[in-house]
Amino acid sequence: HQHHWYTLFKGLCDGYLLEDWVSEFLLPVTTQLDEEAMRVSSYIAGMEMLATGTTCSLNHSVTTTSPEIVGATIEPQLELGIRQVFAKELRCKTPGNPRHALSLDEALADWAEVHRRWHGKHDGRVRIAMVIESNAHWVAAGMSTEELICRGYELAEKLDVRISTHIAGGTFSLEKGFLKYLRETGRTDVRYLMQLGILDPHWVLIHGIHCTELDIEHMARVGCGFVYTPTSESMRGGGIGPAANALRAGVNVALGTDGPMVDYSVDMVEQMKSCTLLQHVRHLDPTRMPAETTIEMATINAAKALGLDGEIGSIEPGKRADIAVFDVDKPYVGVLHRPISSFICAGKGSDVRCVFVDGDLVYRAGKFTRFADGERMLREGERIARRALEKAGLRHRAEQHWRA
Repeated sequence: HQHHWYTLFKGLCDGYLLEDWVSEFLLPVTTQLDEEAMRVSSYIAGMEMLATGTTCSLNHSVTTTSPEIVGATIEPQLELGIRQVFAKELRCKTPGNPRHALSLDEALADWAEVHRRWHGKHDGRVRIAMVIESNAHWVAAGMSTEELICRGYELAEKLDVRISTHIAGGTFSLEKGFLKYLRETGRTDVRYLMQLGILDPHWVLIHGIHCTELDIEHMARVGCGFVYTPTSESMRGGGIGPAANALRAGVNVALGTDGPMVDYSVDMVEQMKSCTLLQHVRHLDPTRMPAETTIEMATINAAKALGLDGEIGSIEPGKRADIAVFDVDKPYVGVLHRPISSFICAGKGSDVRCVFVDGDLVYRAGKFTRFADGERMLREGERIARRALEKAGLRHRAEQHWRA
């Protein structure tokens, strides 16, 4: 789980609670992004992923994407050679979004056309998923409706694609956070999908910081995917998600990075270490999240959440040969007694030496084998990000303040 264009705004969102970050930074800056911004940010995100050993990601769209922007997001990843699942949003005119250009029927047709154009193309390196924001924040704001959620699900089920949604996130604020909506509705985000009768393996539930034990039981029973994003939740002060409990209950739990605007990094080695450390803190138990489990969460569990475990996620005969090779012969790794534990807890994503996608060598010894304009893209990203900040009136967020 990632948001590629967030890479343009690293370092600008420290100190925000989730709800304030959305209203004060995310929404204002989103309106300033155009096709060029999405293309450049996709290059930068793809480069960072390959340079830290990631071979596949789900890019969760949080903006309304035209066919041009969809292409501008997907094409750079293809050039770099990385595998991608682009989760296109399902948005339409609703009580909370009355100026949207599309009716629900038109939005469904628009999404279906993107699926027709891109899904399975380039020998399967591109897959299309659907974003349906079904959480209480979106429903209460009138941005998502029950009809949108249910009809979107029907189309996704028909085409057998994954549905990505953020759930049970945010703070414990009674005024604007998770508890506010729980008190108003009496239901959690998971329970809402259960009440609608649509929660099943097609769903990929993101964050789930405040999922209850009953929510976890529901998730295990229906077989949906659950993505834990440890560093994102930590940076927002939102809590520590119930990843270990969900695994123990039989839920397929994967690891994600979320957006680097929030937590600075798409380094999955960093996520694995953070997962282990934070789950031990949550449970006051140093046995709850072994290193072997976290590497499964980042590989085969993630592939299963995307419905791709028959093709990727493990090294087996007949699979696609998406492989990252890391050099752990480093002073900071030290003597290698238990390779997996040392790699996760002492290594870094930047220790990657080679990355193969579908058996093709796409990154080697610090160089992208299919792309030579990395430096130019970084400079373009700087220009675009500064322009967007100026237009959004957020340039002050780039000022560094030392506390006395």
